[in-house]
Amino acid sequence: MSNVKNKKFVYKSEDSMKKMHEFYDKTLASLGVPYLEDFFDTSFGKTHCLLVGDPKKPRICTIHGGNGITPLNLKLFLPLLQEYCIIAPDVIGMPGKSDPYRNISSKKDEYGLWIKEVLDHYEEERTSFVVSSYSSAMFLSFARRYPEKVQSALLLVPSGIAHGPILPMMGKMVVPFMKYYFNPSVKTLDAVIETMGGKGDPVWREFLDIMMSSYKMEMRPPREYKKREMISFKAPLLIIASEKDIFFPAGRVFSKAREIFSGPITTTEIDSKHLPSDETMADVCKRTREFFKNA
Repeated sequence: MSNVKNKKFVYKSEDSMKKMHEFYDKTLASLGVPYLEDFFDTSFGKTHCLLVGDPKKPRICTIHGGNGITPLNLKLFLPLLQEYCIIAPDVIGMPGKSDPYRNISSKKDEYGLWIKEVLDHYEEERTSFVVSSYSSAMFLSFARRYPEKVQSALLLVPSGIAHGPILPMMGKMVVPFMKYYFNPSVKTLDAVIETMGGKGDPVWREFLDIMMSSYKMEMRPPREYKKREMISFKAPLLIIASEKDIFFPAGRVFSKAREIFSGPITTTEIDSKHLPSDETMADVCKRTREFFKNA
């Protein structure tokens, strides 16, 4: 395809990719949910996508976070399957089964183009989204380009709006990541989990271990959007964030969101690190279902 640029392979080796795919299959199976699998061409390369839950229910779209993986993203949002069927693509150039080359540029605002092609594949004209962390900026790229195609959205611990102070982020996250990358140990993995959240969850621990030891992480931050870029976007947003999130603290995110967006915004603060617990996510999903019903 014309936009595919044959960039570098994102895994350390073919074996590393196989290891990640085995984790993907095992984690997806453990969720115990029905799904249909699809693999199709886009302008940025082949995209692997899951259609999860009862296909007769209304569809919503979720996208995993940066350096994240679809089965773990679905694990967060499982309660939504009571009422919705979920479209869940693997982001090209990130862990998962889409093309393992970084062909989509946040800087050039290309994620919105890719999301549009995913939704076109499923013949979705207008849909609601549940996104978190890095995928919030991906969603905002879509919302800026195609505002009429968004019904409503949950933005959980979202990027793309405002970030936390850089120095603490570097010290508590980037440094432990780099230490683990070059010298994996229980201690350096614990330091990453301590900052991210997910402590005590063996599945997240296994993923972070595989991801940091076998995959070349996307370390560039997603872009942040300005008021003039979002001027046409009016869909209702539910923004849920935490002051304890080192990446996107609630106070900064909420105040900037009120500047950027002209549509209706509902803000909710949670007591959580960047990765919320299952208990917190049950509450987030309940609030999201109510929000989507009334939006």
